[in-house]
Amino acid sequence: MYPVMLGNAADTGVEVAKSAMETVIAAMADVFTLSGTVVTEITKQPVLLFCLAAGLVPVGISIFARLKNAAR
Repeated sequence: MYPVMLGNAADTGVEVAKSAMETVIAAMADVFTLSGTVVTEITKQPVLLFCLAAGLVPVGISIFARLKNAAR
């Protein structure tokens, strides 16, 4: 198999890496925006907010139990 080159001969690997990094950063920004939208929609509806809180209660209890055992 032959390697596939991205870009023309004037482009270097550094340019490809920069554009790849910019793409990843832009995608991360989109993910954070989507996550914020989801959290906003969940907090607008009481039933979904209750389900979210009910799912987080065991996490809080386990963290508290670990901290309590670590203090001994």
